[in-house]
Amino acid sequence: MAFLPILRQISSTRPLGHSRTFTELQVIRAIMILGKRKVIGRTLLSRLLKTGSGAIRTMISDLEDHKIINVERSGCSLTTKGLNIYESIIEKIPKVSKVDAGRLSVANFDAAALVKDVSNAIHRGIEQRDAAIRVGAKGATTLIYENGRFALPMGSIDCAKDYPSDIWIMLEKTFKPSDRDVIIVSSSDVEESAIYGTLAGALTLVEDT
Repeated sequence: MAFLPILRQISSTRPLGHSRTFTELQVIRAIMILGKRKVIGRTLLSRLLKTGSGAIRTMISDLEDHKIINVERSGCSLTTKGLNIYESIIEKIPKVSKVDAGRLSVANFDAAALVKDVSNAIHRGIEQRDAAIRVGAKGATTLIYENGRFALPMGSIDCAKDYPSDIWIMLEKTFKPSDRDVIIVSSSDVEESAIYGTLAGALTLVEDT
């Protein structure tokens, strides 16, 4: 995606060699939160991202330097450039949500992300699972939505038929997928890691689009 290079630059190592204390996924989530809430204070943003005050100060400073956010007494808000980045993100990843993944869960907390029109980018689903695990998740499941049904890569072509559960109805109601959409379900024993796991899995499908 067009926004990824600049966000990776923001979350990479500083020129003098001092590593930043926040990640690319936290930057993306911060922009998603700012886009939804319009204006947010530093303390609340830090709490939502589960990051320290020093890290959030650095992130806000870097986002401001790149003209992605405005910082005022009332809080932080997206600039026109930031809004364009936010729109690019939600065009492909319009919804990330905590869920109860039922039989898909492999840990205490679950989250899922809807990724639009990327089923042709799926290989075996292992890439999304591995990306989620690398950021602290216990595992992740990749679901393809086609012809009004959920399918597994290299597996079931009708999950509701093969694995009866309320999870399929919940996912349809929550995410309202269309044909060729993908849902990544991630699980972790740490709530935030489940969210970042599903975002990491989603990025494996959109980074070349």
